[in-house]
Amino acid sequence: MDYPVIDTDATGRNLDHMIRSSGYSVTEIADYLGATSSLVYRYMRGDVLPSTDRLLALSILLGVTVNDLLVINE
Repeated sequence: MDYPVIDTDATGRNLDHMIRSSGYSVTEIADYLGATSSLVYRYMRGDVLPSTDRLLALSILLGVTVNDLLVINE
């Protein structure tokens, strides 16, 4: 049986869309997360996934659930 996995590329595109649609700048998101802008851009490109704590913080800031941020391959 295969189990669901996070599609990092699609999740990055999803984060990119949600962040750009939110009205927040990448710098504001980075400041909120205690991260650098370059790290946020890496999230948005799908290079890396945010930590669980940062996913939760992003979901709260953007007014969505953590599941809304992640794209799952089933």
